[in-house]
Amino acid sequence: MSHLPIIEWSPENCLALDPSSGQISQHVTPTEALRAIGSPRRINLALGRRQYFQRSLRLPDLEIDEVRNLVRFRLEELFPVPANELAFDIHPTESIDSEGREFVVFATRAETLKQARALFQHAGTKIESMIPAGLGSILCGDPGKSSLVMAPCAEGTSFDVITHGNIDSSRVTHSMTTTAEMDTEIRRNIAAGGQSSTAPLAHDSLRELVSPNVRTFSEHPLSKVAHHPTSINLRLPEDLAKAAGAKLGARKRLVGLLAGSLFIAGVFTWMAHDEDSAAFAKVQTDYNGKVDRINAQIGRIRTESTKIEEQMQLVSDGLQPRQAIGDILTIAANAAPDGLWLTGASIERGKDLSVRGTALSNAQVAAFVDTLSATPRLREVKLAFSNNNNIGDTPVVQFSVTAHVVGNLPLAEPRKETRGGRSR
Repeated sequence: MSHLPIIEWSPENCLALDPSSGQISQHVTPTEALRAIGSPRRINLALGRRQYFQRSLRLPDLEIDEVRNLVRFRLEELFPVPANELAFDIHPTESIDSEGREFVVFATRAETLKQARALFQHAGTKIESMIPAGLGSILCGDPGKSSLVMAPCAEGTSFDVITHGNIDSSRVTHSMTTTAEMDTEIRRNIAAGGQSSTAPLAHDSLRELVSPNVRTFSEHPLSKVAHHPTSINLRLPEDLAKAAGAKLGARKRLVGLLAGSLFIAGVFTWMAHDEDSAAFAKVQTDYNGKVDRINAQIGRIRTESTKIEEQMQLVSDGLQPRQAIGDILTIAANAAPDGLWLTGASIERGKDLSVRGTALSNAQVAAFVDTLSATPRLREVKLAFSNNNNIGDTPVVQFSVTAHVVGNLPLAEPRKETRGGRSR
């Protein structure tokens, strides 16, 4: 992480770290915080703990970019915000077992990043990177032990539970004023962490509010953020797409320069040997061999370029899915006529829609299938099964309908063809 001045930001307050003196000061506006540390042109911004989400999960131990692609398609499972409204990054831990490596996913609303960027840009400063403020507490805890790290923060007082070098949980309260309040909050956080052996650690500024048996430390967690060995940078989805496009353009330019250089080298090689007419046949053979190698290298470069373009398309599809799942469920619900009730539905990315229900007659089931078939957002609408039954003294029809959602790609598996030519 670059050694730039660091400011912890929340919409209410800011904490500024002066890199020369190591002093921490609290301010109401970004302008005041920047003025306190000499109005730098560039800074690293630590987002306050209430400004981001955090989840831990195990994934295959792959390259970090591949893991980001896996997480991108699971954002809506992890956080209570639509995926296209989130900016996220991941932090790999040292915990590896049979299920894979444990990764910590940090995410924040895209609007939060835009607000912070606009405020500091208006104050005359560019934000180089945005990171979670809680990372600094990791370096304040005891290595290999469970610790509760407490310190003043931009939003009040922070309580970070650190286990095995990772943040298990973070909590922020108002600024404490009594020892009783602090003791109550310490017990609450240790109980929530589930480990009675968790050792409380407090910043020196809280010394008067904690019991004598609570160990204190002098360096504020915000100053530790600069020393944390992380590459986390919460960036907007459009910024990531722009960076990927610039990287692809640079590689394409390199391909062109390399191809031109190789071609010129081949031409000069041929001209140098062409002076000896007696050895023309040998020169021709050598030249053809070099051209073949050049073409093979160009082919490999083009293949790599194609792979990059496919990855770019995958990112685009992930950021802008063709249809929202909620819209499809609304279409299915609106298609139900009077006398027909939907009892269940199943839909996920890459698989067909499945709707189950109960009707008073077969005619209502047929009307439901016809209505779904007429919408351009579904195709291959089929009645999977239909059974007559009784509920009490009332005859009913229990049914299941399947349909393919247009644009819901990639498919989980290719469709199989029967002898009659119909898909199943």
